[in-house]
Amino acid sequence: MPEANTHDPDWPDVAALQAGDTAGLDRLMKRHHAAITGFIWRMTGNHRDAEELAQETFVRAFFQIQQYRPRAPFAAWIYRIARNLCMDYFRSRAQRQKSQNIPLDDAWNLPESAVSASQDEATELLQDAIAGLPIHLREPLVLTALEGFSHEEAGRRLGISPKAVEVKCYRARERVRTFLKKHPTA
Repeated sequence: MPEANTHDPDWPDVAALQAGDTAGLDRLMKRHHAAITGFIWRMTGNHRDAEELAQETFVRAFFQIQQYRPRAPFAAWIYRIARNLCMDYFRSRAQRQKSQNIPLDDAWNLPESAVSASQDEATELLQDAIAGLPIHLREPLVLTALEGFSHEEAGRRLGISPKAVEVKCYRARERVRTFLKKHPTA
């Protein structure tokens, strides 16, 4: 059993799960499911795929829990699993697109809302811009701008330095600005 990580609020549940108590997984899922699903949805732009990938994230965490080492918080580890699944998703999607020669639908599925049509159009355009970013720029932007994480926390979750997060977010925002200038709303 790894050395206890008393600074991680998830550690008691992780330790319980590593000892075979599946109730630990239930508690971890209750604590992290919404955030993981939201992260994946913002990465994929598809609610159904986000739910499926979130479930797969926890399935993989369950089967790989003995590999978890408390050097970093459990949340960073589970986000890494979710990130890797998103990467697999994009690879698979690109491969399907190549084999079928059908263009990818970059538009994110937006929930129904009572806002005006121009706001809907602007929101959809912004989501198109974010969805069109390369994954290495989209991830830090999603974590900081949409999920509300600091550069430090986003860096821990992505396994990069806070400065790298800052630079990638800057580059992502520049690309979004360029996209929006090329596609003005009415």
